[in-house]
Amino acid sequence: MTDEEKLQRIYTAASELFIQPGYHETQMQMIAQRAQVAVGTLYRLFTSKAALLDYVFLTTLPTTKEVRLTYPLAPVDLRELVNRTQAAYADWNHQLTQRSVVSFTDLLTALFTAFKRYGQYFLILEHNPQVNPALAALYRQQRQTLYQQVGSFLQRTRPQLNDPQRNAEVIVDLIFWWCAHKRYDSFESDMLHGEDDHMITIVREMLQRSYE
Repeated sequence: MTDEEKLQRIYTAASELFIQPGYHETQMQMIAQRAQVAVGTLYRLFTSKAALLDYVFLTTLPTTKEVRLTYPLAPVDLRELVNRTQAAYADWNHQLTQRSVVSFTDLLTALFTAFKRYGQYFLILEHNPQVNPALAALYRQQRQTLYQQVGSFLQRTRPQLNDPQRNAEVIVDLIFWWCAHKRYDSFESDMLHGEDDHMITIVREMLQRSYE
């Protein structure tokens, strides 16, 4: 198994465990066991659990350049994490406001795509807000921005709709629930693996019918 393949396994295992049971409750050996790698491999690739958390955050964020990794990976400067996160949110917000999002179908596509990408990232912050207060604050701000943007879209395209802002909150939270919460931190999460795409399709169709 290559280091890239090991990193992918570690990323998946750590993301899930940092959500449940949580960052502080998760030990490196738990991550190694779920990723099916040796504990020694973890410490060859990462200097600490904090470095692994930063790797999870950065790997979730889009990048325009290829990054050559030097092992073991160390914790990342907080300013870099904040700057990269702000840039990712700004790009997401731009996509929601540009002309390509002209229909409700376009809006749903943008929201589902983004929450599938950032779902675990957001849940880690929700379950562990004190691990990185700066990123948690940015996440809270981004949620409010999303509510406002979707509300403005509904007000503009569905003028007959009562209380578009509350409708926006329902839409955003429903999509987030099915893209992230239901999969990673609900009682039924183990039952849903393999059916995620089908369930999300049903939710999308339901929203589409509701706002036609």
